[in-house]
Amino acid sequence: MPCTACRRRNRVGGKDRSSRESRGGRLRSNSVSLQTYSSSAPPGLRCVGQVDLTTRDAWKTALAGLPDANREIHLDLSELSFIDSHGTLLLVAAARAGSGERRFVLHNPPEMMLRILARFWPSMPKVEVHRT
Repeated sequence: MPCTACRRRNRVGGKDRSSRESRGGRLRSNSVSLQTYSSSAPPGLRCVGQVDLTTRDAWKTALAGLPDANREIHLDLSELSFIDSHGTLLLVAAARAGSGERRFVLHNPPEMMLRILARFWPSMPKVEVHRT
């Protein structure tokens, strides 16, 4: 719990300033979300939204729910607008944790994810990227 002085500093005109941007006084959008839709043929996920600190638990849960089988898991990431490095790390960890021949096939991942994969995991045989 913040001290009394901190609580006073965070209040402007009787309203909580923590929900405002520091410049311009515009309200921040808290509508960042992640939706995942399972598919069975081919097995995998379609992902919509963003993977960041606020959606990381949902991303981790979605990846944990993928089948652990000796086959390709397809992830349609064409509607994923952003993913941070930790979200990419979770995907790589899920790919590595799979048994045997399981591979993740990433369809149209965001550019940020491609840069993170190239930088930290340049040769990852369990992750394949398809761009159209």
